[in-house]
Amino acid sequence: MAYRVEYNGEDIELATLDAALNCARNAIANDVDRFDGWAVEHDEELDDWFVQAVRNGRRIGPTAVISGPGARVVEEWERRVSFIGRTPAEAFAMAADWLERRPDIDVLGDVGWHHTSSGHQLRIYYRG
Repeated sequence: MAYRVEYNGEDIELATLDAALNCARNAIANDVDRFDGWAVEHDEELDDWFVQAVRNGRRIGPTAVISGPGARVVEEWERRVSFIGRTPAEAFAMAADWLERRPDIDVLGDVGWHHTSSGHQLRIYYRG
C-alpha cells in the first residue's frame, strides 16, 4: 500500500502519509520563492490530501495532491485542531492553553495559518 503524490505533472509513490506530506512540502518549497506556511486539507470523501503554500494568509502556487492507498487508513497526522482568534496573538494563546492541558501530545506535525472572515485561524496537526 502506497501514497501517491501528484505535483506539477509528476507523481511519486511513498509508503507512509508522513513521507508523502514531506515530499509534497519539499516539492512546493522548491517552486515557491517566499511563503509563510502550509495549507493542508483532507477530503474525507475522496480520502485525498491537498497541500499548498500560504503567504499573507492566502494560498499561493500549485497544489500537491496526495492520494491514499485505496482502503480508508487513519494515520496519526489526521488529528487536527483549529483555533480562531480576533488577533494572531489570541489564536496562538488559545492553542498554547489547549496544548498545555494535553500532555499526551508528544509531536506537532505541522501548523497551518489562515486569515478568514471570522478572524485568524491557526490549525495544528499533531500526534498523541
